[in-house]
Amino acid sequence: MEFVEIDGREAVMVSLRNEDQVVFVDLERGLVADGTLGSKGDHDTLYEQHNPDFIPADEGGPALLVAGSENGRAVEYQREDGEWVESWSWSDERLQWPRDADRLPNGHTLITDSNGDRVFEVDREGEVVWTASIGFPYEAERLGTGDESTAGESAAALDLPDRSGEDRLQSRAEAVFPPSIVNGISYLFPRWVGVLEGLGLVTFLGAGLRWLTLEYRWSDRTVTVQSPIRSNSLACSRPSGFWQRSSRRIFSLGTTPTPDPRVGPRASPSR
Repeated sequence: MEFVEIDGREAVMVSLRNEDQVVFVDLERGLVADGTLGSKGDHDTLYEQHNPDFIPADEGGPALLVAGSENGRAVEYQREDGEWVESWSWSDERLQWPRDADRLPNGHTLITDSNGDRVFEVDREGEVVWTASIGFPYEAERLGTGDESTAGESAAALDLPDRSGEDRLQSRAEAVFPPSIVNGISYLFPRWVGVLEGLGLVTFLGAGLRWLTLEYRWSDRTVTVQSPIRSNSLACSRPSGFWQRSSRRIFSLGTTPTPDPRVGPRASPSR
């Protein structure tokens, strides 16, 4: 959420991550109906985005710089004729799940890649000028540039070139699996497990389970599971029509077995 100014009026910008939208709420009039970026399920525009950075008109906007998390890119949209038009997009071979992107006063872009365990800066030519390795970073700010790095110009004003990491490993995995599954594997597995390593491990475990199942079906052996806790119990076999006592101790569980009337009393053994 960020306080911004639209057409000379104060408003609040809200990122609705699970709705794939960024909306604007006028403090007096309510929702700005024609100002929403994205729509539910329109994953080509936004897909579970994070931390949109609003660039005002005096810096070449209105524009929105967004960390497109599930799409694995930093993307910017320029406001033109009442519509949002994509004006810049950046990704490389390593970018996995960006969670923050800010335009700096020098025209560079600061990007936080959570699943990639890094914070890095991209210059105006789209090249990475420095990288800091940080375990699962959430958000980063460049000191001395103000909140959300004020005074950073829009990509349209700077004429920034697009860059796409089409050959990145994650893109190859996403060609087979949905982005949510690929990113979920990156999130759940240890940090040293990359996307392809995670998919390979899942495939290996699945193949191993299938192999064990087939081996069990083809074999003539049976597998039984027995409780490790033993308890003495009442023997309930009645081959002669009456209760027989086993050689083990009998627990009656609060009741006494009724003797069979057809059997007479037993004589006590002589001593």
